[in-house]
Amino acid sequence: MTLFYPLGKIGNSALCIKIFENFMIWGGICIIMSNIVIGICDDQEVIIEQLRDHITSIMNEIWNDEWSLCEYVSPLELLKEVEKIDVLFLDIEMPEMDGIEVGKKVMKINPDCKVVMATSRTDRFKEAFVIEASRFVTKPFYIGEIKEALQSLLVRKIGENEIEVFRDRINFMIKEKDITMVRAYNGYVEVIAGNSVFRKDVSLNVLEQHLDERLFLRINRQYLINLGYVDHYNKTSLMVGDMKFSIAVRRQKEFLNKYTKYDLNYR
Repeated sequence: MTLFYPLGKIGNSALCIKIFENFMIWGGICIIMSNIVIGICDDQEVIIEQLRDHITSIMNEIWNDEWSLCEYVSPLELLKEVEKIDVLFLDIEMPEMDGIEVGKKVMKINPDCKVVMATSRTDRFKEAFVIEASRFVTKPFYIGEIKEALQSLLVRKIGENEIEVFRDRINFMIKEKDITMVRAYNGYVEVIAGNSVFRKDVSLNVLEQHLDERLFLRINRQYLINLGYVDHYNKTSLMVGDMKFSIAVRRQKEFLNKYTKYDLNYR
């Protein structure tokens, strides 16, 4: 469900133009959906409007999951809320606080935030290496440059959704990326994450439909494997740590294609 809030400015606070519910129960499975949050920080509202239009157009094209956009004309207001931001388009030259200084503070508060520096001053690009900026976009904006930046940064954010599992009748929420494998039994599955084994009372077929298909593959009747944990493989089998698993004949081509795509795009 998507909730649209009226566009309007409330002081210098963040302006979120799309807010999404991130809780869902699907097929008896409790899911907490990952909501990608993109931020824009620029002291010029006309620049924010341009970026908003570009980002909205691009995300509607390339991103099928939930996302939200937050806008800041004040870097001080940004820093109050930066913990929630995944990708930040940050102006370098702002009167209240220089963008490089803002970037340093962002990295201290939220080191997982991907910073895209936006400026017409290409001579300042070198300074941005201090904060390990992920990308640069130049003013005036070229939509292809913004699209490339978003595709590169967001394509790696997979496996962030959480599912509910149980152990000793206690429920836990674990991220998909932390699941090593799922093993089928009669009427339920075992979910292996780290050194722990959890239970979920659904069939492997049902769980397979929910888990991120970019990350998981059904290799045979009993196992779903997280491709991120595959250490070695050949045509007929794969290794996860010191455990060897057979790949069903009808799954072998699919495994090679999907693993190659995962290795190129998501590692």
